[in-house]
Amino acid sequence: MDQLLERSLKLQSDYFRRVQLLFILDLISAFSILYAITIYFRFEEILSESSLDPRIPINIIPPILSFIIAIIAAFLRHKNDHKIKFNLLIESKYPELNEKVRTAYDNISESNVIVDSLKNSVLSGLTIVSASKLLATSVVVTKIIVVMIFVSGVTVISSDRENYSISKENLENLRIIIAGGNGNETSEAVGSPEDFGKVGGFETKPKIATIEGKNIDLTIFPGYEQGVELKDVSETQNQFIKSAAFPVDILGSNVSDGGYSILMKKTETEKQLINKFAVERSKI
Repeated sequence: MDQLLERSLKLQSDYFRRVQLLFILDLISAFSILYAITIYFRFEEILSESSLDPRIPINIIPPILSFIIAIIAAFLRHKNDHKIKFNLLIESKYPELNEKVRTAYDNISESNVIVDSLKNSVLSGLTIVSASKLLATSVVVTKIIVVMIFVSGVTVISSDRENYSISKENLENLRIIIAGGNGNETSEAVGSPEDFGKVGGFETKPKIATIEGKNIDLTIFPGYEQGVELKDVSETQNQFIKSAAFPVDILGSNVSDGGYSILMKKTETEKQLINKFAVERSKI
């Protein structure tokens, strides 16, 4: 019984040491990838522009953050390692020991001719079991090679950050895209109002209003003279026709309601002079 238990514990120890090695290799791989990403996206420069406490050394934040995330990722990757049933693992790799290992362990404290014979048989079978068979050496070697590649890569990148980092212009465009823009906005419109809406100009959505069945363009160009330019956007341009001036309309349109009655009391000569003045005034 002691020999069987001792042999089993030794195999478990060898196997889980290899599992722990895989955990460490996965941790290093994840850290290398994450730290390389922080270098590529100039994470340290972004932090320097933030409102962090100036007493905090910014250069240690990216590697620490990468290491924490790598630990979490490695734990998630290996969270079920402790749930491995070692006896079932042996039986799956060595079919000749199928059910014998579990039966021997279920009766580890028993002692009779049949049980003792079974234990001796299992102990003899365990002599050919090795941790390298339970966890293939090729898997461990492959992960070691991958880790070496990742570590070499992040070493090269960190030694020449400027050459392997995203350009500041592309980083700024990326920030705009993340903020909801398209990365091509300009802060100033250049050109005359008639050039607006053309390629390279500042495009604005036209404001259209319908007045008495006609579509009128109400576009306002800031800073270009004053007022509102009304343009008919229909296919045929309908221009306003200036009607002939009518003395009564002119008189009524140039005085207040309170002065209209006073104006009507004027003599015909005075009215004609006022009318003439109003007509000349309207031509200015």
